[in-house]
Amino acid sequence: MVDNHLIAACKRKERQAFQQCYEACAPYVFSIVKAYLPNASDRKDVMQEVFAQLFHHITAFDERKASFKTWMTRITINQTISFLKKHKKYSHLVPLTKEATTIPDDEKIEQLSINKQVLDSALQQMPVGYKTVFLLFFVEGYSHGEIAKILNITTKTSRSQLSRAIKWLRSNYQDQIKRLNYG
Repeated sequence: MVDNHLIAACKRKERQAFQQCYEACAPYVFSIVKAYLPNASDRKDVMQEVFAQLFHHITAFDERKASFKTWMTRITINQTISFLKKHKKYSHLVPLTKEATTIPDDEKIEQLSINKQVLDSALQQMPVGYKTVFLLFFVEGYSHGEIAKILNITTKTSRSQLSRAIKWLRSNYQDQIKRLNYG
């Protein structure tokens, strides 16, 4: 995505470095924002805020604590959730909390057999707390440990939110999933 030289140039406030960083990171940031916000105007607002925060706080980035991608993902998700809360456009939000209900440690999270169209529709309705972990785990491929660091939650909370997301999908989209799987 971006290398240490580009990050160092951004820390020195070099305009061209900001442009290169934006061009390299914008598609990834957009993919995250798009998953949460169906409205194009809202996406633009959040994208602008993400990069404003990213460049404003670039000097605070420490590669010993996290990768740049992880740090940027955290900023993107925080800005998106902040936008959702501020504008109160979506009343179906379930926030991530530091503490979660207990789930068995040996519980296996199984892959869902779901059509992309049904999933896209479901993601627009899924509570944001569930959606955040679901996307980071299944789409971005992060482990629960990495998700915990990105979202500043426990690994247990990450597992719990993913388990709840899968249960939510099953209960809200069971008919569509059955039709797709069994015809």
